[in-house]
Amino acid sequence: MALLLRELGYPQGTDQQTVHWVISHPEIEIFVAGDAQDRPVGMVSFSHRPQLRLRGRVATVDELVVSEPWRRRGVGRALLAQVVERGRVLSVKQLQLISPLASTPETRQFYQACGFSEMDSGIFRHAETETRR
Repeated sequence: MALLLRELGYPQGTDQQTVHWVISHPEIEIFVAGDAQDRPVGMVSFSHRPQLRLRGRVATVDELVVSEPWRRRGVGRALLAQVVERGRVLSVKQLQLISPLASTPETRQFYQACGFSEMDSGIFRHAETETRR
């Protein structure tokens, strides 16, 4: 997962302690796609939690990455399809994917082709709590 996160633009990747923390959390799930030798070629992580205003559960795609040689081969689409299906099982009221404003037009088109529509763009972060990549 650390190598995939580096491809996503996080040079520090992740560490074993954080991986264990995330995979043991009841409201975070990770799907990993592997090649024929069972090496990871893509992953998606998403979180889901109850929300008052929706009177139900909301889910968010937190990370989606496919290794460069495996892009445009259906891996990302299959990973997002798994998240959508899991959302159905969890009866989520809303499934969101937050994409940086700097996303390429191709990335935005990919999300739209997978059924996501661009909606709100007002994301604010508290500067003092931001951690460096």
